[in-house]
Amino acid sequence: MIPRLARRALSFGTRRKLTQYETTADQVLALDADHRRLSTRGLLDRATELRQRVQGGTSLDEIKNEAFALAREAARRALNEHPVPVQIIGALALHDGYIAEMKTGEGKTLTAALVCALNALTGRGVHVATPNDYLAERDAAWMRPVYDLLGLSTGVITQEMDDDDRREAYRCDITYGIASEFGFDCLRDDMKFSAAETVQRGHVFALVDEADATLIDEASMPLALFGPLGDLSSFYQAIDAVVATLQPLHYEMDHRGRVALTEAGYSEVELQLQQTGLLRTSTTLHDIASISLLHHVVQSLRAHVVLARDRDYVVENGGVTIVDQLTGRPMPGRRYDEGLHQALEAKEGCVIGEETRTLAAITFQTYFRRYDKLAGMTGTAKADSEEYKEIYGLDVISIPTHRPMIRVDEAVLHSTAAGKFQAILRELEDAAARGQPVLIGAPSIERSEALAAMLEANSWRQRNPLTQNPGTSRTFAVLNAKHHAREAQIIADAGAPGAVTIATAMAGRGTDIRLGGEHADAATRAKVISAGGLLVIGTTHHDHGRMDEQLRGRAGRQGDPGRSVFHASLEDEFLKTAAISSPPTLLTEQAATIAPSVANRLIEAAQKRHGIRSFNRRLSLLRFDTIIQRQRDKFYDLRHSIRDGNDTLTLAKRLRHETIDDLINRFAVPTAPWDIAGLDQAIRSVLTLAIDIRPPSRDPKTDARALTQRIIAVADRWIAGKIASMGETTFIDILRRLMMALIDHLWSEQSERLDHLKRRIGDRGLPPHKVVAEFQLEAFALFERMIVDFRRDVTAYSMRVGILPA
Repeated sequence: MIPRLARRALSFGTRRKLTQYETTADQVLALDADHRRLSTRGLLDRATELRQRVQGGTSLDEIKNEAFALAREAARRALNEHPVPVQIIGALALHDGYIAEMKTGEGKTLTAALVCALNALTGRGVHVATPNDYLAERDAAWMRPVYDLLGLSTGVITQEMDDDDRREAYRCDITYGIASEFGFDCLRDDMKFSAAETVQRGHVFALVDEADATLIDEASMPLALFGPLGDLSSFYQAIDAVVATLQPLHYEMDHRGRVALTEAGYSEVELQLQQTGLLRTSTTLHDIASISLLHHVVQSLRAHVVLARDRDYVVENGGVTIVDQLTGRPMPGRRYDEGLHQALEAKEGCVIGEETRTLAAITFQTYFRRYDKLAGMTGTAKADSEEYKEIYGLDVISIPTHRPMIRVDEAVLHSTAAGKFQAILRELEDAAARGQPVLIGAPSIERSEALAAMLEANSWRQRNPLTQNPGTSRTFAVLNAKHHAREAQIIADAGAPGAVTIATAMAGRGTDIRLGGEHADAATRAKVISAGGLLVIGTTHHDHGRMDEQLRGRAGRQGDPGRSVFHASLEDEFLKTAAISSPPTLLTEQAATIAPSVANRLIEAAQKRHGIRSFNRRLSLLRFDTIIQRQRDKFYDLRHSIRDGNDTLTLAKRLRHETIDDLINRFAVPTAPWDIAGLDQAIRSVLTLAIDIRPPSRDPKTDARALTQRIIAVADRWIAGKIASMGETTFIDILRRLMMALIDHLWSEQSERLDHLKRRIGDRGLPPHKVVAEFQLEAFALFERMIVDFRRDVTAYSMRVGILPA
């Protein structure tokens, strides 16, 4: 009862917000006549005046009606497109930081231009994130004439650009780019050695196009920068030599193929690692400091126990080649990550390849939450409204369509896969006889290729989309997410009479299918309409209902006729992986199709289970990543203060004094005998100094304080001599770069340790509610250790810089 009331309350709030937007849209439309009378110069002057008002302190909300009206008139003059009320409503929602659900064909690109023009008036930059380079370049070029009329500059970020070009693009008022490139630029900027080298200029407002793809489907995908670790062959060979001696009693493997050491295994491995010098006798593999070593032991154990030669990999030409589990074919050039491939090479006696280390990483979840204001648009958002709210703090609002939706949606659940494919062929033949265009959706590239093979076996042939007419008799095109620009052309032709196109979920996103084809005349369009419009055939349901809706949404755009039908079967993978069992009555009946009421319940249950699993997995990863990102932000805030600040000497002095305190607290504890030899060695090693250390008197605490001050005084004089010899400016510059390089190096090591900890903590059998808390506790211990390492290393290197004058 309570969830139902909550949904009703939210629905009421959404309706009230839409009513407010409709009123505002009417106010914007009322300004139309005034703006039509403006000359081109007058339009620019009005926009310039608004920019000056905003940068003088006027809020964007105070001038949004005028700004939208100006942008609307600019679109009419530049593109001969006049944004309709629902597009203004969508822009208002985006400006307020909503995820705007707008159906396919409702003009999201032009809607985005309205809100981008408004927010660009601040002069602080607007970022429009798209799923691929093609859409970024297309949308930037398409909307640039609109922005030009308003005096706003437009930039675009592509993968092949150098830093100078990127910096220029980010200086523009509105910058389009692929979502991942924005993230990578952020990572690279964090590692630059001067503020002048950075390319981005802040994270003020981001508009994410196809938001479900970036913020949901790929939300947890790490964007990472890698660097070589060097030759570690002897390390992997030493680990392999230890693991190769283990017996079955030393490890255990679960039904999912995960392997872990038993207590007997830990004891045996620790003993051998101590004998080889890889593990100190005072530590164990359970210690937090040993997490990376334990990771490589487990990877070597996987190489020996889980992966089998000539099944999972083959050894050829002196190297290890992975075998594709689906096709059984070798995949040259592919390598396992996290040191597993090196472990296999050590096991097989091959030359061990160089491993890479993650220098910096960030997920879309973490990156886009950096922006002061975030908004997104997509054709399907309601199903993920809880996740948008939970992770990004964003509400979803459904924007009404410009014209009523008249598409017919159907779904059929077959008893067998064979029956399903026969039904698809019948649909295809019927559509071909009418000259109706057909779009066939497949859940993956592999399934699309299997479907193409089935059609070819039934007297259809694949056409060349570059040379053959899309409506060529009994031909089809296969489309997948590999070559975006060519995909867009194929999908644009998919509405031609008789055209048949097989597409995966991501292929051609952002490009409309127009009835008759992209440049069809009225007669061709009328022919397709009389045939029933676009027919969308789903070959199975997707794990998430949102993906089904995206495929259906290809048909029936802006009031066009159309039909969608999903043909699925009880043998489909999405039902099996959801562990949804068929009712006993279905197993005994021999009907070719399942009753719609039963079929709907099965499909909804399967998709709900898949959705919950995916959401929980992303939420769990986010909790880990939030802890990791908090550490990274703290460390890189320090790096930025070093790079951009002017208190480098003060910081180095504080770190030096804290390092000396660390040494005293370790070797000259007041409550225990002093380790004078150990302290002398540490002072020589870290500080490069020789200090006369005498045993403590009856008051060790006072003696320790006095010794600390004496060491500090000598160390400070040593540094002062270096500064006098080298010059303060030179010394500070060296010190600043030294500190930043150490931060980059230590964070890459810390990031690796945290990744290993994240993987290993799941093997401890902890209750689910304790896993994140345990990770946070141990991650904090690793962070404290890293801070100690940082101040020690800064001190040690700074004491060695330059030559002290005679």
